[in-house]
Amino acid sequence: MNVRIGTAGYAYPAWVGGFYPPNTTQHDMLPYYAARFACVEINSSFYRPPTREQVAKMARRSPPGFGFTLKVPKTVSHQRSDDDVPAFKAAADHLAGTGKLLGLIFQLPESFRNTADNRNWLARTGAQLRPHHVAVEFRHRSWAAPNLSEWMEHIGMDLVSVGVPDVPTLFPRGLRVANRRVYARLHSQSAENWYQDGKLRYAYDYTEEQLREWADGLRRLAETHRADEALIFFNNCVGTQAVSNAERLRAVLQEAAPCVQVVDAPRPPSLFG
Repeated sequence: MNVRIGTAGYAYPAWVGGFYPPNTTQHDMLPYYAARFACVEINSSFYRPPTREQVAKMARRSPPGFGFTLKVPKTVSHQRSDDDVPAFKAAADHLAGTGKLLGLIFQLPESFRNTADNRNWLARTGAQLRPHHVAVEFRHRSWAAPNLSEWMEHIGMDLVSVGVPDVPTLFPRGLRVANRRVYARLHSQSAENWYQDGKLRYAYDYTEEQLREWADGLRRLAETHRADEALIFFNNCVGTQAVSNAERLRAVLQEAAPCVQVVDAPRPPSLFG
């Protein structure tokens, strides 16, 4: 099983002087990031669909072998409007044409519950984004049905594994597989801060024990041949915890899970070929 590990976003001013060298400009962040990680989740598309020119620039500024996922706009996932679908789909198509699109992430609000109307709407919306992989992140626990993975495969969508605290109404934490694929988003395990503002919610540093639990889960999936690919993104990006957690999980997998093929950051081309 191939595993790519990265973070949810990369253009954080707070990372300058920690992850990025002092005085790094936003223009230089992506090349630096892409020399250290194999993938990134683009969250800015949640607020506005990217243009073809923007995704083409991202592709140019990252090395061959690097991959992106794009977050579906909130006008679609939260407001149920199709207005931004054509522009978003055009950008995704263009990025796919460069060979650097790993998939799309569709994050639904906790208010989106498991009803027949919502299931039908999700299937219809997902169909508009084909042929791309679309991974759905459910937030409400009503979606945690025994046959969820099979139903997701039936409608042609992937299922997001979440790293969240133990809150009774939340979709439960843990690894899940649909279409032989894992897409995990690790947010926080702090229940007391989950319903606070974003800075508190995502100000979380995963412990060694927690990272090893995720690594053990990925190892078991690989050993049982249940998945071919896994994308793991850390979304605890308030400080540089996401970077250090991602680097540590990668090291743990390389040390303790030889059956897992961790995709390293692409190497820059040699001046000597």
